[in-house]
Amino acid sequence: MSNEDYREKIEEHRQLIEFEEQQNSRMSRSRRSVKKKKRKNPLMTILLFLLLGIPIMILVYVSFFYNPNEPEVAENKEDGTVVELQTNNIVSANSKEKDEAVIDSDVEAEDKEITEEEKTVQAETQTDAKDANKEQDNQQQQSEQEQQQEQQANGQVHTVQPNENLFRIALKYYNDASGVEKIKAANNLNSDSISVGQSLIIPN
Repeated sequence: MSNEDYREKIEEHRQLIEFEEQQNSRMSRSRRSVKKKKRKNPLMTILLFLLLGIPIMILVYVSFFYNPNEPEVAENKEDGTVVELQTNNIVSANSKEKDEAVIDSDVEAEDKEITEEEKTVQAETQTDAKDANKEQDNQQQQSEQEQQQEQQANGQVHTVQPNENLFRIALKYYNDASGVEKIKAANNLNSDSISVGQSLIIPN
């Protein structure tokens, strides 16, 4: 065998190999495309059917089968009696307004009678309540004044200065923190908060 024979054989083999590779690549492409076609998702078809099918079915029902003027019929199976149900969706606005007007006029007449009587009764009760409130206020003011006078006679009066609190005042007059409770009791205080300029009675 000569060199040329080897070259020819090698060339033939190379061409065969290239031809086989081309066929394999074509087949693999066609297989890929077949696989892609087979992979269609059934979910998409179901969604498509639902989104398009249901509105079309509703449209067909409304246009061909639904009749809003037709009365509904119900049959009793035991007796065989048939009961017809009628729906009255249209309400007469005039009759409704007339009924409301009659009711309103009756109610207004009764209200006028009641309101006149109530006004006189309320006026009397208000004047009585005002008098009672005035008497109570006067009594409270007198009792407060008497308490303050008694406390002033029993102890000293201290005017709260800036940056003072009950603790500091108690230390100033009693040299002890227990005086806070005495001051609170003498001045009817519920909390420890006091304001500048407030006058406090310091008991002995």
